[in-house]
Amino acid sequence: MENVRREILELRKDLVRIEQRLRRIEREFLAYSRVEEIRSELKKEFPSLDFDDDLLELVGKLPYNPVERDREVIREAVEWLIK
Repeated sequence: MENVRREILELRKDLVRIEQRLRRIEREFLAYSRVEEIRSELKKEFPSLDFDDDLLELVGKLPYNPVERDREVIREAVEWLIK
C-alpha cells in the first residue's frame, strides 16, 4: 500500500512538472506568434529593414501608450528600477 502511495505522489510531481513545461512552451509559442505578426506589419511599411526578434518580442509585450504619456511612462520605469 505504501508503494502505491509513493508512486501516486511521484506521478503527481511529474504531472506538475509537465504542466509547468507545457505552460512555458505555450508562452514561448504565443510570443513567437506575436513577433511574427509585428514583423509582417513592419515589413509592409519598411520592406528594406531587418528587425531584431528580441526587440520585437519586447515591443509586443508592452501596452500601447500615447506619445503624450512618454515622459510619464519613462519616469515610472526609472522609479521602478530604482526601487
